[in-house]
Amino acid sequence: MKPQRRETGRRVTAELITFYTRRAHALRAEAYREAVRALWRALIGIFGGG
Repeated sequence: MKPQRRETGRRVTAELITFYTRRAHALRAEAYREAVRALWRALIGIFGGG
């Protein structure tokens, strides 16, 4: 790659790493919550919660 092309604005900055780390954490937490809710609904369905 030519040196002038390497200088374009597609750099990974500390701010980008922080942003995507926080976004990944939020998505993972949401996925865990949804999985627990689905498990809970399944258990209630199996054991007839009311």
